[in-house]
Amino acid sequence: MLESELMHLLSSAGFQTPRFKHIALESPIEIDFYPIALKIESSKIIHKSDVGGVEISLADTSQAEAARQQILNHIAKHNIMLDSQDGFIATAMIQGEELFAGVVNDPIFGQIILFGKGGVLLELYRDVCYIDIHADEAEILRALRTTKISKLFEGFRGTTPMMGEIVEFIKNLQNFIKTNPTIRECDLNPVIFNAKGLHVVDARIDYHANTQNPASTVRIRPNFFENRNVAVIGASNDPNKVGYAIAHNALSFSGKLYLVNSKGGTFEGHRLYCSLDEIEDTIDTAVITIPSSHVIETIETLIPKGAKNIIIVSAGFKEVGDTRSEERLSELARQHNLNIIGPNCLGYYESTRSLNLTFGSSSIKKGSLALIAQSGAVLSSLMDKATQEGIGFSHILSAGNMADMGFADIITMLTDDPECEAVSLYAEGIQEGKAFLEALRRCTKPIRVYKAGKSPQARKAAFSHTGNLSGDYPMFRGLLESVGVKMVDSIEALLYAQNFENIAVITNAGGPGTIITDVIIERGSKLYTLSDSDLQALDAILPSNWSRNNPIDIIGDARSERFEAALRCVDQIDDVDLIYLLITPQMMTDTLNIVQLLDQPWNKPVFPILLGGAMMSEALLFLRKHSKPCFTTLHEAGAFL
Repeated sequence: MLESELMHLLSSAGFQTPRFKHIALESPIEIDFYPIALKIESSKIIHKSDVGGVEISLADTSQAEAARQQILNHIAKHNIMLDSQDGFIATAMIQGEELFAGVVNDPIFGQIILFGKGGVLLELYRDVCYIDIHADEAEILRALRTTKISKLFEGFRGTTPMMGEIVEFIKNLQNFIKTNPTIRECDLNPVIFNAKGLHVVDARIDYHANTQNPASTVRIRPNFFENRNVAVIGASNDPNKVGYAIAHNALSFSGKLYLVNSKGGTFEGHRLYCSLDEIEDTIDTAVITIPSSHVIETIETLIPKGAKNIIIVSAGFKEVGDTRSEERLSELARQHNLNIIGPNCLGYYESTRSLNLTFGSSSIKKGSLALIAQSGAVLSSLMDKATQEGIGFSHILSAGNMADMGFADIITMLTDDPECEAVSLYAEGIQEGKAFLEALRRCTKPIRVYKAGKSPQARKAAFSHTGNLSGDYPMFRGLLESVGVKMVDSIEALLYAQNFENIAVITNAGGPGTIITDVIIERGSKLYTLSDSDLQALDAILPSNWSRNNPIDIIGDARSERFEAALRCVDQIDDVDLIYLLITPQMMTDTLNIVQLLDQPWNKPVFPILLGGAMMSEALLFLRKHSKPCFTTLHEAGAFL
């Protein structure tokens, strides 16, 4: 479609466009709306600027005729042969800030809007945000505010705030794409922004070769967390096998447990059934640890026994190139409405019935955080750290290759589960991005995500590991942040459910306090601003030379009594979400006594940061022994925010 045709299309869709006129290749230029931009119009040329096909700020007909000849000379140098089907378009010049709006057809997330700083240096600036075509106004605003140029829309140095006009433009673009389903991608560049709004002055649209869009069906899945009769298939008495670890961990289950091994016998006093045929009861949940070559036939045997939830720990599927078997798993899941987790996963934990079907830690504390991860190794390390720090879980799910249940399905179920109050997710690659975004939108619980596979090299590693596409990281991060997800930069941050906004720091050293301030701000949180009443309360208990600011520097000679007094005072401040207890080793610092304060009940979460080495060892030992979280570096402390 030529630009003049596009201008008609965009204008009819409600976009502001400049006055324009199509001019045949050799016809005289006769227009009455100077100054103009003159551009070649040809289906043979995609990017006009790249071949010298644009001349701007032409004040009269003589300049326009000279510009036409110059454009023809440039195009001839690129060996492009024009004919009678080609011509020129003259558009009225509009002054203002150049923006970019476009739609890409991402293989993971489908059609996504890119919006931000435009012009010929678009790729250089890369000041763009990513907006799903189904995003609502709040989501659009969150996305826009991630760009530097958004400050201009809010009203910069006395300019009129026009964020509303920007949002309406995005909503109109969303509607334009939805009502024109044959559009695959489009570029509106530049879009000129001025006091009169946004004006599309150049555009390019690419259409689908095949306009048939297959209808997607939504499955009404059974609840994966309903587990009453559970079978462990591949239970083993060999401590070196996964089947041993899972069978051992499963013994804490409060429902009916069946252990299956073809050799029979017993396992820690429990019968080992030689086959599923020996079990007369129904089985709603099964975990499979046998070789991959026997997994499909085992699932086919489980179906008549009423199984709805299947966890496939066995490896040897898509991650090693066996896509056919994995496609069969997906087919079985659809045909019989099964929930299949995996294959190639660490297992599954659910707190209400103490069901531990993982080969990770056997000491899982009950809590309210749901932890999901694609990597079994990452998940097992987080489970071990959680045990050390006394962190509990409502659910743990190792997603593995996601042959059937993906992140969207899992988050949808967790949204409706009362035991789960927050969700943490480790992702390498995802599938069905639109469904994933919709599940995140609908979830009202805090969600934290760590994304691996940011670099091209890491994306290749992630593919070989899980067999999933990783996608473009800036797009992934931008889309998730726009739906309200907290993106974190360390896997350890996934163990903390709450998103902390207002932070107070109590410290006995000014320098580290300054550093942690930088770290907090970089992570998107902020330091709580002490009020006059806060200052008066702290003045009454601290030396006269304390910092009178946050970080609250209580001076290097502070002992546990002064730390406790400051902590009690700050703990009563309603708007503080988190307190860092930042301790540096000085001769008078009784560090053990200070950290022992954490054995007392506090209103706020209190996280100690112990900087140093040998002088901190006794205090660290105490915190580890009592399963209390702590940090030994400032950046480690900030990474979980």
